[in-house]
Amino acid sequence: MLDLLNKEEHVAHLNETWKYVYDSERHGFDRWVILKEPPYEGDCEDYAITLLWLMSGKSMINFWINVITMQVQLRRVITKKGEGHVVLRIGNLYIDNWSKAFVPWETMERAGHKKFLWMYDPLLVIWKMSKSSLLQRKQLISKKD
Repeated sequence: MLDLLNKEEHVAHLNETWKYVYDSERHGFDRWVILKEPPYEGDCEDYAITLLWLMSGKSMINFWINVITMQVQLRRVITKKGEGHVVLRIGNLYIDNWSKAFVPWETMERAGHKKFLWMYDPLLVIWKMSKSSLLQRKQLISKKD
């Protein structure tokens, strides 16, 4: 349930209004969230999971099937500045909010990315997205009080 035939259209749609915003500046914590409506504003993992959601037909069921069956991978890489960064891997191609296009790993290396030893396994993705949702709800409740 991954729309590979129209992947470039999904990328173009996301890139139309993509704006990088640090989670720590906007929310005060690392937030993993699917951005469901433009304008799309978030950081590297938000870009990756939002693109995956778009390519999953905007279906949470398909999204989770793709994550759990590992048809896709959210990979942690290290940037040339030594910082952690998330890229989406589908087959032998990678994409992130820097490249904004599916490219081979060699292109990511030329941008300064280095492979990290592990990927975000499905349980870790579930945990990070669930934790983000709970922290966001907690912030909303605190603001109402």
